[in-house]
Amino acid sequence: MTGDRSSLPRVQSALAVLRSRGMRVTPARVAVLEILDREPGHLNADEIVDRAARLTPGVHRATVYRALAQLGEHSLVTHTHVGGAATVYHLSLPEPPTDPHAHLQCTVCGSIFDAPVDALRPLVGQLERELQFRLEPQHTALLGTCARCR
Repeated sequence: MTGDRSSLPRVQSALAVLRSRGMRVTPARVAVLEILDREPGHLNADEIVDRAARLTPGVHRATVYRALAQLGEHSLVTHTHVGGAATVYHLSLPEPPTDPHAHLQCTVCGSIFDAPVDALRPLVGQLERELQFRLEPQHTALLGTCARCR
């Protein structure tokens, strides 16, 4: 069900954040939030656009892209760049995200796996100390080979 009356608790939480920041609750924003809340996997923008068109007929492609960008600016949606593919998106609630994760992508089969970002903390700390570089591991996928493809 789309619209301001969504029955999904995380969507309602995101809508409350939008309202508290003076942003309008639009059909495209609600559709994007509902789609990402229901999807346990990794969706790229085109997949979100296609699902939004089915969920909310008449919503325009450009409007969905704008909704993704605006929701990202407000930390309600995060994105990750994956090798050889489009950027994928996640709903990131509660705010701020309490469950940040990194992504691992198999270079053989293309599968994407979530990994605890804590596993990368030693590397993040070392890069910060030695190179004054702040790595954001949740925004890009680390490439390798999964157990199934080895």
